Amino acid sequence: MREYEILKFIDSFKEVHCREVENLFLNGHCYWFAKILEIRFNGTIYFDPKEIHFATEIDNHMYDITGMLYIDTDWYEWDEYKIYNNVESIVSSCILKDN
Repeated sequence: MREYEILKFIDSFKEVHCREVENLFLNGHCYWFAKILEIRFNGTIYFDPKEIHFATEIDNHMYDITGMLYIDTDWYEWDEYKIYNNVESIVSSCILKDN
């Protein structure tokens, strides 16, 4: 089951220093975890402008460092979202964040 493989992969990031890793990928570095999942599982990066949060859609499910997301929100495919919206502040505060 692919869902199990994805969740096991996510958990492997949290085996050591769970709180610190989860905090890192939830506070300003969520894009980079979404990118890891995109590459590893051939997913698609999505963005929630209300929460300013990135996640990855894989097999019709959304994932971030916490696992599978069950929240109901308006996700936008990142590659499309950045075409139609000014994303300079998102890029500087999330993607290019240096701490």
